[in-house]
Amino acid sequence: MAQLTELTKDQSYAIADNLAQASNLVLELRIREREALTPDERALLEQYEDHLDQMVALFRAYGIYLTAAGAEQARGDIEGAIAKGKLQLKRIADIKAAIVAAARLVDLGAAILSRDPFAIGEAAASLRAKPKKDVPG
Repeated sequence: MAQLTELTKDQSYAIADNLAQASNLVLELRIREREALTPDERALLEQYEDHLDQMVALFRAYGIYLTAAGAEQARGDIEGAIAKGKLQLKRIADIKAAIVAAARLVDLGAAILSRDPFAIGEAAASLRAKPKKDVPG
C-alpha cells in the first residue's frame, strides 16, 4: 500500500504546470491531426484535454489553499509576537514606575536629612503625585 504524503505549495504548482503543458500538447495534437482523426478520436482527445484542465485547476486551487494556510499561520505568529511585545512594554513601564518611585523616596530621604521643611514638603508631594502614562495600552 502506498504511503500518502502531503504536497507543498511549490510541488502543487509544479504539478499543475506540468498538467497544463500536457493539456496543451493534447490540444496541439487534436488541432494538427484533426483531418486524420475520426470524430470519436477527436472527442476522446477533447475529453482527455478537459480532464487535464480540471486537474490543473484542482492542483492550482490546492496550492492557493496551502498559501492561505501559510498566511494564516504567519498571521497567528505575528499576533503572538505583538502580544509578547505589549507584555514587554508593560513590564518596562512597571520597572520605570518603580525606578521613579525609588528616586522620589531617595529625594524624600535626602530632604529629611537636610532638615529643610520646604524640600521635605516638595519631596512628599512628588511621592503623592500619580505616575504619568507613557505607554499606550
